[in-house]
Amino acid sequence: MSYVAVREFTPMIGKDAVLEDRILRTSDVIEKYGAVSRVGKVIGGHRAGDYELYNWYETVAAGASAMDGFSNDPDLKKIFEERALTPVAEMRGPWLGRMLHNSKSTDPRKIVLARDYHMPRKNIAKAMELVPNLQAICDENDVEMGVGVPVIASDHEMMRIIYRFKDLKHWGSATDAVIANPSFSELVDAANELGTLKHSRLIMMIK
Repeated sequence: MSYVAVREFTPMIGKDAVLEDRILRTSDVIEKYGAVSRVGKVIGGHRAGDYELYNWYETVAAGASAMDGFSNDPDLKKIFEERALTPVAEMRGPWLGRMLHNSKSTDPRKIVLARDYHMPRKNIAKAMELVPNLQAICDENDVEMGVGVPVIASDHEMMRIIYRFKDLKHWGSATDAVIANPSFSELVDAANELGTLKHSRLIMMIK
């Protein structure tokens, strides 16, 4: 099982370059304290234009230890001072999520599709029963898949399904193949009995 701390940033107009630099520097600092840190930009869908910072940990204890360390890091304090003097974005988070299912390979994945469902907590176990069949469809198309739920967040009836693709071309071809698969349509119908798709976004990883 793994955990991820997510921070979301909405840049002010014309401030993308400055914001991106600050987020990448922040990511580098946090990695010094044991996190696997990634940065993405939303290129389509809900909150298009936003940036997201993801810090992955194997345990909550590891995340807490990392936060205790990087909170006092002089390089991070400098970035916070820059943010206070010249704000360039609205930041939300961090919120903490827990992965219930996660298939990953060693090759880097450039594109992520995130689909957020309103999922009553009583339905999570039933929803997870659909995962093996969905994973099988993903495997046929070389798509990585993950399922996560919040641990500390404003919405505890959210379930996020993420799909990872090698690049935009892979996303396009895999999406066409999955949509045409009748087994996928059956899974979607079953999922709609348990929850409701609320938001989706396409993310390009920049780190």
